Parts: sequence; structure tokens; C-alpha cells
Amino acid sequence: MERICTIFDCDPGVDDAFAIVYLKNSEKFDVKLLASVAGNVNLEYTTRNLRGLVKALDWNVEVCEGASMPIMGRQVLAGEIHGKTGLGGYEFKENELAKLSDRNAFDAMVDILENNDKTLIIAVGPLTNIALLLLGRPDLKEKISEITIMGGGLEKGNITPAAEFNIFADPEAAEIVFNSGVKINMAGLDVTEKGNYNWDIQNILKESGLKITDLLTEIMLTSFKRIEEKRGSKISLHDVVAVMYHTNPELFTGEDYHVVVEIEGVYTRGQTLADKRSFSTTEKNAHVLLDLDVEKFHERLIEVLTK
Repeated sequence: MERICTIFDCDPGVDDAFAIVYLKNSEKFDVKLLASVAGNVNLEYTTRNLRGLVKALDWNVEVCEGASMPIMGRQVLAGEIHGKTGLGGYEFKENELAKLSDRNAFDAMVDILENNDKTLIIAVGPLTNIALLLLGRPDLKEKISEITIMGGGLEKGNITPAAEFNIFADPEAAEIVFNSGVKINMAGLDVTEKGNYNWDIQNILKESGLKITDLLTEIMLTSFKRIEEKRGSKISLHDVVAVMYHTNPELFTGEDYHVVVEIEGVYTRGQTLADKRSFSTTEKNAHVLLDLDVEKFHERLIEVLTK
């Protein structure tokens, strides 16, 4: 099976941790780079978490540090959901960290795009790194096959009534990405909230006896308790949904829309708005995922994570 040349941009993050293990185990991707960005927690912790996960997976892949702040505006983090460290309070020790590359995320991305025919970018945090790439080297857009993002939502937000966290954290970056002309796949809250995680899955992973699933379930445990107190018994693996779209697209349904990002609204900053008008003449710029087969999502999740 020919693997897809891939750049993975993330802000670990509990669900990022699951997505990273899924990415490694699926064998669908030729991952050239794992890049960190500030998002769920600050850049120091997202980078540290990424390095720890890579070391735990014994994965020989380049890890680079990206942007610490959004392009404009104040920084927004999500520690109340992901905990101070980003992993529900779990913290990797110094001897548990993979090597951090000497080059930054921008330089690494440029090098990968210049030296490969087509590259898939999967971005599951704020889109700052991707926007900086598109601004700094617009000539390389043709080397990007598509950009799949976990972000946005057509029906509602989560950090505000209108906006999903990743887009709200850097709306200007998101606007640049959606206006880039590169093919966009949007895995927003409409579909990612359906990719839920529950105690049954937690127990199956724990019983598998694998070192990496032991780590995932330990990371998840404190987050589960925090989410239960705030929102009920289910937590969504948003970032896994974005990755699984490329391994099992048959599980998903979606529509092509023209999507814009609101950057000025007092109450709607960070909102992703789709033009659904039947008579619209706007050019469709995004494939928006809207539904998935939840039962098969769970089956595939367990199958890949327990490899």
C-alpha cells in the first residue's frame, strides 16, 4: 500500500494524543513531520506532550516547534478542559521526551513541500502554522494535495455559541487557510462530536495490555472525570475523526460549500459560515464533513489503537 506523504500539525491535547497514536498505527501515512502549535495549552506544553508521545511510540519522525501566539489578537487556551499540562495533568519526564528538531515548523514544512510531489497537511489545532506557511511561501501551495482541519462548525460553537475553539484561537489564520485556494476538508463539530469516547472503549483499551494504550487510558482518566462534571459522560475524539477521514472515508458523508470565517463580529468572531443557498454563485472552497458511522468509527478506533 502506497502511503500518503503527510505533515501533522497539532496542539496536544488529550484527543491529539489519541490521533497521534492512530496516525502512527494506521500505516496509511508517510509522516514526514509532527509540528506543535499553541492551542489547548501553551507551546511549551504542546511541544513537550508531542515529544513525549513520539518517544512512547518509539517513532522515528521529526518533531518541530511552531507558533506560540496567534497571528493577531490575544491568546486563547483550553486548560480548563485539557488540564494544566494539556494531558489531563499527566506530565512526561525529561528522559521520556523525543529529540526536538533544530529547525522550526515553518522551515521543516517548506523543505518537505519542496522535496515531495504532493503532501497532505492534517491540522488539528489553531491554524497559525499553516497560515504562516501559506503567507511566507505561497508558491508552494500547488505542492499541497489538500488540507484537512479539525475546526469550525456550521450549527454551533463550543468556546462561544458561534465559534469552535481551534478557529476562535486564531480566526485570521483560519481565514487565510480557507481563502488559500488549496483543497480544504473541514472536520468540524458537526461531525467530530459524533466521534465520541466512552467508558466501554476506555475499558477495552485498558484490557489490551499494551504500553501505549495504558498511557492513553491514564491520560484520558482525569479528563473523563473533568468532562463528566461539566458536560456528562461522553467526550469526543475530535482530532481522531479528522485523521480517520483519510483511512476510512466511506464512514463519512459531507457537502461542498463556500465557507468563510468571521473575524470581526463581537459575538461571532471565529464562526465558520457556509453558503448553503441553492442559487449561490460563490465558489465552493471546502468539503465539510457532516456525519459518520459511529459504530464503525468505534470499531476502527479500537482496531488501530490496539495494534
